[in-house]
Amino acid sequence: MSPGRRLLHWYYALKYRVFRRERRPRDGRRGLIVLQIDALAYPELRRAIELGYCPTITKMVREEGYTLRRWFCGLPSATPYCQAGIFHGENDGIPAFRFYDKSSRFVVTCNSPRGVQYIRDRIHTPGALAGGSSYVNLLDGDAQTVAFTVATRRRMSVYSRLGGTRMALLIALHPIRTAIIIVYSVLEWLREEWERTVGELARRRTHSEGLFPFIRILSNVVVRELQTMAILLDVYLGVPVIYSTYMQYDELGHHFGPSSWQALRDLRRTDSRIRAIRRMVRSSAGREYDLVVLSDHGMAPSASYRVLFGEPLGRTIQRILDGEAERGGRGSLSAHTSENAISEYAEVAPNLLDTLALEQPPERRTLRRTLRRIGTWVRRHYGVRELILPEKYRVDERHDVVVTYSSSLALVYFADVATRLEFSEIALDRRRAQLYAELLAHPGIGLIGTVDGASVRVESARGRALIQDGVVTDVIGSNPLDPYGTEPPLTRAVERLVRQPNAGDLVLFGAYDGYEIVCFDDQIGAHGSAGGSQLHPFLIAPASLGLESVQLEDARDIHRELMSKYVTTATPT
Repeated sequence: MSPGRRLLHWYYALKYRVFRRERRPRDGRRGLIVLQIDALAYPELRRAIELGYCPTITKMVREEGYTLRRWFCGLPSATPYCQAGIFHGENDGIPAFRFYDKSSRFVVTCNSPRGVQYIRDRIHTPGALAGGSSYVNLLDGDAQTVAFTVATRRRMSVYSRLGGTRMALLIALHPIRTAIIIVYSVLEWLREEWERTVGELARRRTHSEGLFPFIRILSNVVVRELQTMAILLDVYLGVPVIYSTYMQYDELGHHFGPSSWQALRDLRRTDSRIRAIRRMVRSSAGREYDLVVLSDHGMAPSASYRVLFGEPLGRTIQRILDGEAERGGRGSLSAHTSENAISEYAEVAPNLLDTLALEQPPERRTLRRTLRRIGTWVRRHYGVRELILPEKYRVDERHDVVVTYSSSLALVYFADVATRLEFSEIALDRRRAQLYAELLAHPGIGLIGTVDGASVRVESARGRALIQDGVVTDVIGSNPLDPYGTEPPLTRAVERLVRQPNAGDLVLFGAYDGYEIVCFDDQIGAHGSAGGSQLHPFLIAPASLGLESVQLEDARDIHRELMSKYVTTATPT
């Protein structure tokens, strides 16, 4: 051992002395480190490499022989579905990032720990992270050590899911890095405000939901640094399997676009953390490791449905149902939207400006008029950027229609019926048939999927078709899948999505023009359905793992071809 490496070993032995009891014995097995860059599509990674934003990844691929390939993640193209498949090889019953459970009348939203725990509690196969670590993931994969992980098989306090005392000790051991985190947090906030202002002045589309400026600081600075510190410790300790998600690109891509310089430039910082982890693997690792870098799904440029059509999808559905009731429809159905634009917090800023205008004395007409105009502009273009996060869902027994938004995917449930409705049942009811017809003709809706007996019916304004056992049949007009792609994996994925337990009675894809997809949330980058690069993430792995040519057309295949090969016999504690 060289003097330099001997010195490093001494340094880390002293620095991590408090964790010495966690040191894993050398058992001769190779360990696995998987670093997930959330939502980074294969084409966008290639673009970032060409622009020089990822020097470490570039070196791995071009000089060290790592395999770089595209794979197909399945539908929905969303993290809960993909991580359940990667960790457990099981992802049934997860039809979207937000969906509705008719039996319990509960909207499952993966923004909420309760929603993610609902998913975790219904996964029964063993996880691939047993005996290992899970950092910044939605699910724990049966990991022994977790930090910033939303849902776990074993009930844990919020403090424990954030890393507990172990993370607190890590922070205490890095006082200089902690000070740097504070400085970088201030700089990140200034950068957010500057970029937002420049974007607005340049009339570029930008959206910032709720507490996004503060979420950006948390994810882009605090969490990224803490998860890297935890990974470095685990590598030193010889933890057998480590899976961590770098979520920063996803956050920036949603709000500035997947090809934006904000999102791509930030990859440089994630790339530098990958370099630090590789350096620890080479110098002071407690075992030999294979390093894999991947994304769980991709993302496509999008346009907000609300901005394009002046109202959220839930309001469109309510208007259609109200119109049918006025025409003599048998009873009115009331729509409920998980976006809930009418919550008490949804228009804090515009209402504040309206109140200030009313408080001005009559002689200050110009100021009053200016404040009202600013309020109208904020409400129209920036209405979802509030200091308090708006409600995302609300359900009670009076609601007959539930709409959940998951970026470019929306699910519509007829909640007055406890079971899943097929197309024939929808067509026989005047109210439901009218809603179906008007949604089909709406320019913001590109595809509607329903169950139709032994087949899945997919329909657009230009044509319809049936899918059975992955084969498209009975095409009338043009194939409605044409804008999204007609390759066999997509056809099978659409069929499986529509048949998913808890999928909506109507499954809606945003309209896609070959470049931009309509997004039901207020986002500039979208994923959840098909179209563009949403279904095409990337995978970087050592050539020795033989992943270059294996079939990967669902996240479950990553579990089979990669994760399961490193499963240990350790039982999570």
